Amino acid sequence: MKELIIFYDGPCVLCNSIILKLCKWDKNDNIRFANLDSDYAKSFFKNNPSSILDCDSIISWDSEKQYCSEAKAVFRVLKYLNGFWNLFLIFNLLPTSFSNIIYRFIAKNRYNWFGKHDICPLPEKKYAHKFL
Repeated sequence: MKELIIFYDGPCVLCNSIILKLCKWDKNDNIRFANLDSDYAKSFFKNNPSSILDCDSIISWDSEKQYCSEAKAVFRVLKYLNGFWNLFLIFNLLPTSFSNIIYRFIAKNRYNWFGKHDICPLPEKKYAHKFL
């Protein structure tokens, strides 16, 4: 399976918590991460432009399927995790518009519910290789 790159909101406490969990759960070491504000992300987006980059969302990218955002990106991540996580792909049967409404509601409220870091925290040393 090709590598999946997840671009995420670095200052978001919820996003960082999820990214840390994904580092632990990615047993096949196929997922890489980049803060949306990082030099890597800015350069990557310049070389791989898309209108999807304008949304306030997690964005995933792989060389075969290109960009995904919102709920679709979450389902792609679950697919990469494999095993037990594939059980949650049943929710992918819901209409995308419905899944995205739920995603957007959480995204809109993430700072109020979970908070925001002043700067993107550094990853744990053992996971540093996963961050671009």
